[in-house]
Amino acid sequence: MDCPMTAKYPSALTCFSAQHQPRILPSLALLATRHAAATTLAAVVTTLTALRHQLTGARHLARTEDLTQTTAQDSSACITAAQASGLAPSTIHTPVGLLAGFLAYLRAEGQMTPPPVRRRRPRLLTPLVLPTPLPDADLSACFPGIEAVRDRRRFLCMRRGGVRVSAVGALPWDALDRCAGTVRINRGTGHVDRIVSLAPDVEQALEIWRAHATLGLYLCPSPQRQSAHLFRSHSNGLMHPYRAAAGLPRHSSPPCLRHTCAPHLRNAGVSLEVLKALLGHHSIALTLRSTPRYDTTKKHP
Repeated sequence: MDCPMTAKYPSALTCFSAQHQPRILPSLALLATRHAAATTLAAVVTTLTALRHQLTGARHLARTEDLTQTTAQDSSACITAAQASGLAPSTIHTPVGLLAGFLAYLRAEGQMTPPPVRRRRPRLLTPLVLPTPLPDADLSACFPGIEAVRDRRRFLCMRRGGVRVSAVGALPWDALDRCAGTVRINRGTGHVDRIVSLAPDVEQALEIWRAHATLGLYLCPSPQRQSAHLFRSHSNGLMHPYRAAAGLPRHSSPPCLRHTCAPHLRNAGVSLEVLKALLGHHSIALTLRSTPRYDTTKKHP
């Protein structure tokens, strides 16, 4: 029986031999049965093809013909090349983990031994980076200039509810409970469902949009394709003119609005357990890192 991934990824794997492609596709199918996100599957393919391109000479040929010939030196060489290109440790860490998982699959299938990339070798020390919330002064400068109801309701969902950019774009109208003033987010990042309360200004923006717009399936329909929602890249582009008009720095992007919501709530006294549920986090440790206290809050009275 054909692998269910066969029709989706063969064009991206043409750089590998026809003999070796059947080894890659079943691993993607296994990830799919474990409910891995489509972006994760695409990242595995990107990692394998990038690893091949970064090798040269005899190692390039060996990797093209058979991924089971991967060695620890191959992975170290690719990490060195990625560092030389200026990639951040956190950016490099992700494909290293994906490669380790794929090679562990090959070993479990009896196709290679021992595993050349282990969980602790190679291991990159990644910095603990705090989120980048927007200061109150920047928010006050930016939001008065967002006059389009379409854009205002989208950005308010991120700022007031801490909703992720991709989740806002994919929200259907039937996720809203107008009586309770909440919105239900199903199968968010990490397959976490949660209920988010809507602030009064968010509800107002949604009601205005409902009264003056032709409603489709999604709160944020795609301007290019019918029956499709707005994607993350479109949301980032929509904020550029508002950011420029307010004179905000280039790093001021839609995710900063979500990062602004969480610290505001925590510094207002909301417990970490409640924030964890609101933000859709798997662990309280992630919530703790994502909601730093303001310097004024940390100062002793």
